[in-house]
Formats: sequence, structure tokens, C-alpha cells
Amino acid sequence: MISRRNFLKIAGLSTVAIGAGFTTGKLIGNKKSVYFAVHGFIPADEQIISQLVAGFKNKVRSNADPVVIADTKIGEVITRFDSQLRNKAFSNSGNITYRLKRLDNQIDSDIIISDTENPVYSLNDLSYGFSNIRTNIKNKKASYIFSAEYNERDFLSSILNSNKKEVLIKNEKGLVERISLDKNYRNILIDGPLGKTGLKIENGIARVHTSTCRHGICKCSIASSVGNIIACAPNKVLVKIELA
Repeated sequence: MISRRNFLKIAGLSTVAIGAGFTTGKLIGNKKSVYFAVHGFIPADEQIISQLVAGFKNKVRSNADPVVIADTKIGEVITRFDSQLRNKAFSNSGNITYRLKRLDNQIDSDIIISDTENPVYSLNDLSYGFSNIRTNIKNKKASYIFSAEYNERDFLSSILNSNKKEVLIKNEKGLVERISLDKNYRNILIDGPLGKTGLKIENGIARVHTSTCRHGICKCSIASSVGNIIACAPNKVLVKIELA
């Protein structure tokens, strides 16, 4: 008997995308699920945030009312930017979620972008706009972790969606693994350009216990709820909680 996960893979419904403003990974309509986002360690700079939101909106082309999850008043700024960037020509209808969380320690700014077929974009894949943003934040200290996500589910995957949570693990080469958040693992090693990032899953919580990057900021975050993200920009590792 074919498992539900294998059925979804065969049916092409497990495709996930993250990214914005790039030369590849184009949105393809409603024939399959699309997940598209920008993640970044960014300075407390409204101009940078506005540029990130603008690039994201122009890529996903959706006027859906966004969900904004932020622990500061900058969340209101994001909502305003999104509203100002609405366009009658936008026809996509997927959900948009913005997240902004203050970092406990300042680290070097950087952004991570990926889509359905490119889990983590290389620098050569960045569009001019996002390449420009990356240049502008280079050598600046980040005060926030920012994400802008677009989620467009096809009809069948919406029906088959469950309430069980999975840990989605990606590196620059693609999808590493999907692991149930109900399971316990002491040491999951994720390869990256700087070495191995060590991930632990225990009692419904995922956390990085070993980091090869200089600041190790990823060790300061935990992920337990759907949408939670742990990102290591230097080692090109992305960990996210999703519905199974």
C-alpha cells in the first residue's frame, strides 16, 4: 500500500517554494502548490524593509490581506508598505505572511532566498533588485530576522493536509529531509559550505545545538509552531515547521 507521503510525491503535491525577484523559479499558477519567500537578517532600517516588501510583492503578484506577525511597531510599517504596493494587475491569490522578530544579539546582515526548485539561491541567481539590497546591507549589523512568505496550495493538497507537523530541512543542495515533529532526534547533521549544522528535535521542539558560522545566532532560536523558522545564512541552512 502506498504511503500518503509517497502518494503526494508521485502526485507532485509536495513541492515547496521560497524566493523573490529572481531569474529562475517563476510562479506557475494553480496547477501545483507554490511556496515562495524571502528570509533575512536585516538592520532596523525602514527603507531596507520597504525594498524587501516591494521585491516580494512584485514577485508573488498577490493582493491578499497579509498576516503580519511582529513583536514591534515595525509590524505596522510592514502592513502599510504592503498596502501601498497593491496593484490591480496582480492576479495571484495565495496567502501572504510577514514575520519580524528582534534578535538578542546583533550579527552581520544577509538574506536567504529560495523557491520550489532552488532551496537556497546562489548569489548569481539574485535579481538586480535583491542583489542591490544585499549590497546595501553588507557590513551592517542586523537587529531583526525578517521573512515574507507566499503560500498557494492546490485543491488536492488542501484536502489531504493534516494537523501533524513536520520539520522541513533544506541546504544549498535542496531538501535534506522532512521529519515528524513528534519524533525525537539528538543529532541531525546538515551539510553546508562552512561545515555541518547540528539539529536536535525533542518534545516537539527543534533547535540547533552546533553551528559552524562565526556568530552562531541560529542556536538562539527554537522552532515548535507552524511557520517557525531557524535560518543560518552563512551555512545556507533553513529549518522550518510545516503541516505534514
